[in-house]
Formats: sequence, C-alpha cells, structure tokens
Amino acid sequence: MTLFFRPIFQSAFAITLCLSAGAASSFAVDLVARRSDNVALRGEITKMDNTNVVIKRTNGQEEIVSVADLKSVQFEGEPGTLNQARSNERSGALDAALTKLMDIQKNFDSSSGPAKTELAFLIARVTGKQALTDPAKVAVAIEALEKFRTANRANFRYLEATLLQASIHAANNQAAEGKALLTEVQASPVKGFQLQAGVELGRLLLTGGDPSGALQAFNDVASKTSGDPTALAALYEAMLGRALCQKQQGQLDEAIATLNEVISKASESETGTLAEAWVRKGDCYRQKNKIKEALMAYLHVDVLYPGEPAQHAEALSRLSQLWGPSGHEDRAVEAATRLTERYPNSQWAKQTASGG
Repeated sequence: MTLFFRPIFQSAFAITLCLSAGAASSFAVDLVARRSDNVALRGEITKMDNTNVVIKRTNGQEEIVSVADLKSVQFEGEPGTLNQARSNERSGALDAALTKLMDIQKNFDSSSGPAKTELAFLIARVTGKQALTDPAKVAVAIEALEKFRTANRANFRYLEATLLQASIHAANNQAAEGKALLTEVQASPVKGFQLQAGVELGRLLLTGGDPSGALQAFNDVASKTSGDPTALAALYEAMLGRALCQKQQGQLDEAIATLNEVISKASESETGTLAEAWVRKGDCYRQKNKIKEALMAYLHVDVLYPGEPAQHAEALSRLSQLWGPSGHEDRAVEAATRLTERYPNSQWAKQTASGG
C-alpha cells in the first residue's frame, strides 16, 4: 500500500540571520510568527499585553497580532541557543529542550525583561508538555505554570499558560481545578482563547460521561468561529471534539468523515489537532476491525507529529499492538521499544509493558 503524506512545511520563522562574528549568538530584530497564515513578521515589538502583541515592521508598518494567533515570538538580543531549544521542543525532544533552557537561565545575564520572562514561560511550557505523558512531572509542571501566571498576569503568554495548566489538571482527574481555569479563560476578552477554553470544557463533559452536553459545547464553539482567522484553531478542535462524541456514540463512519474534514482543512501549524485527529481516526478503524487502515492512521502520527508527546505515545502504543497480528512482529517490537525509551512513565508505556 502506498502511503501519501501531506507536505511538511518548514516553520515560517526558522530564518537564518546573517550576523557579524561578534553578534552571532543573538538576533538582530524581534520576530513574531502568526499561526493563521504562518507568516513571520520582523521588526521591533512596541507593545505586549495579554490580548495582543504589536510589532513595527522593518518597512515601518505596524502589525497587531492577537495572542490567540501567536505561533512564536523571538526577542532581539536573546541567546542563539534559545532558538535551538525551541527547535528541540517542536521536534518533541523535550528533555533536550529543557536542558538547554535551564542552562540558558543559569547563564542569562541580559537586562531584557521580556526575554527573561519568555524564558520562564518556555521552561514552564516544556515541563507542562512532559507532564502530559509523565505523571511524575505533574506537580512540578503545575507549580511552574502557576508561578509564571501569578507573576505575569498581563503577559502575552498568560492565557496560553492557563490553558496548558487546565489541560494538565483535566488529564489527571482534577476536573474542578481544570474547570476553574477554563472558566477564567472564557471570561477573557480574547475570542480565540475563549473558544479554545470552550472546547476543553466540552472535553471535560465528554470525559464525565455527558456526550450530549459535550456535543452541544463543541457545536457552540464551531458556530462562533465563522469569519475569524484567529479562531480557526478552535474551530478544528471543536470539530475534533464532535468526532469524539460521534465515536463514543458508535457513529464511526460519521466520526471518520468529521476527522477527514479536520485533516484536510486544518493548517499544518495545528500539529496537536492534526496528530489527535489521526489517532482518533486510527481508533475508529480499529473499532471497525480495519487493521490496515488503523495502522496507516497511527503511522501518520509517528512520522509526521513526533513533536506532540501525548498523541505520539498513544500512537506508538497502538502500533506495538497492531503490527504483530499483521505479520510484522519486528515492527511491533521496534514501536514498543521506542515507546518505553521515549515515554517511559506514560500510561501507554505501562499498558504496553503489562500487555494491556
């Protein structure tokens, strides 16, 4: 069977800057990358708050970017190794990313407040991503995110940090704590984050055994995204939630159709949404006993989205279970080995080790 993958685009903000030898370790300008169109804006950041980032471009034009539409921000004068850490994070090498970030923090002597604050956020975010697959890191991650949020309520990263912390609570059966944080985000003036919080609340309802209420929440989010490019991420996450409801209610063909729509329409920058869409598509095919189709779906995650740890760990677990009965025991062993090496404390590694 021939497997066709969607093209993997380079991040728009991955730009090599030609600097003099004496300044080779820092950026010459600020950079802001948008999620909605993958465009990187170069210039000087003139304003930042918990709703927008404003950058004056090198051509003199000012651009206002909603915090819900931010893909990446880089500050003039930050250490070059900071971008290496970001690259590690995007690829899923979270341990390497955290090591670099902690080393930078120890030696960071810049007087730039924004860059120092961004460093603290990146450390909290990477730790948070680790916690999504490693229960041993949950307490540390929540502490780091809570510390960042307490000290930076007006920061452009505040709502993103709040959503991540809510996700960690929800993933660890702390629904009340997660709901409180999501309610806070819903009360913010940033529509894109309001809608993403609505999606997460829908997920809480689904986990709590209320698929009808969850479906209503997802549909409500989807209805509010029309014509707003900063809300597209929430739209596709709401559609993904709708597919989860359809799957839970046994409507597998309808769920697959919804997932196919997400996969075909979501931006390549929405890696978390796309990775989960492929995992859930694999789950639907596995439930329909279409093992080849399920394998292909999980393989998409392994090949295209190894930087999304929660979805990647789950996909590797499924691959380790399905390759053997398909006559490829060597591939099953290889998937299980990578799972236990990369995500040793995840629920998926433990289930695989116990034969679950």
